[in-house]
Amino acid sequence: MEDLQQSFPSGQTDPVWVMVRSEDGTKLAPAALEAYGKELAGLDGVGSAPPAVLAPDGDVAQISVLIDHRPTGDAAIDLVSGPLRDLAHSKAPEGTEVLVGGTSAVLADVQHAVNRDYTLVFPAAGLAIMIILGLLLRSVVAPWYLMLAVGLGFGATLGSTVWLFQDVRGESGLLFTLPVILYLFVVAIGTDYNILMIARLREEIRRGSSPAEATARAVVSTASTITAAAVILAGTFGVLLLAENAMLQQMGFAVAFGILLTAFVMAMLLVPALTALLGRRAWWPGGGRDAAHAGAPDEADGPAEERARADVTG
Repeated sequence: MEDLQQSFPSGQTDPVWVMVRSEDGTKLAPAALEAYGKELAGLDGVGSAPPAVLAPDGDVAQISVLIDHRPTGDAAIDLVSGPLRDLAHSKAPEGTEVLVGGTSAVLADVQHAVNRDYTLVFPAAGLAIMIILGLLLRSVVAPWYLMLAVGLGFGATLGSTVWLFQDVRGESGLLFTLPVILYLFVVAIGTDYNILMIARLREEIRRGSSPAEATARAVVSTASTITAAAVILAGTFGVLLLAENAMLQQMGFAVAFGILLTAFVMAMLLVPALTALLGRRAWWPGGGRDAAHAGAPDEADGPAEERARADVTG
């Protein structure tokens, strides 16, 4: 591509295809197509637009627009999705329909679809997870900080990946599907780890343990399961860091780092700490009532803390 750019537009090997079709099936006028091609060639960012190639029946024409940017780069995608498409449609010969295609146009459509899906899928999935957590825990408080913990893990993972690959390694960008991949693994798996922890916390609370005692016992009993699952999954994806492909490296680092962060910081540290600080309020309205029926004290006391420490050391 670098050698090609010395003498030709960088889009020479992968032009943007502008298809012109007569709406009533009549033959297209060569003069109109020539004028149309000059309009396209005059756009900033377009290197040239060779003469249109007519179909045998003369009712369809194909114009290969050679842009100055790398076809898969951001500049090419922005050019095709905005100025070039707008000009192609606004300056189309009268009585014709125009379609813009090629790799840059496809990537522009993918970008538009992915951005639209982000705004729809992320909130919908988050709401569904919160409803499931609420039904499982019979609480309207706990799901909020559980989702907050998962969201923090997702944001920290994505930010760390951007910092490592763009700022440290100097790459131009990340795999465009990476946020979706991270969302699937970090949010889904992170929620699983939180459920393991918070469900055991609720069991201890219902048995009459104080918040501090319940937290200590829950961490001890679930730590080995969460640790084993996280290390195995992170190690599996971490192997992708050995690949030569930058996209596989990004995926491997992001998923492995996100899983470890969610397991060891969020599920085994942040969630239990917040639950202990909130005390009975974390289980409102269902969990607190169960604990009250069990005759549990409202706050942690000295003996409870001593029993928790004994469980940890024993």
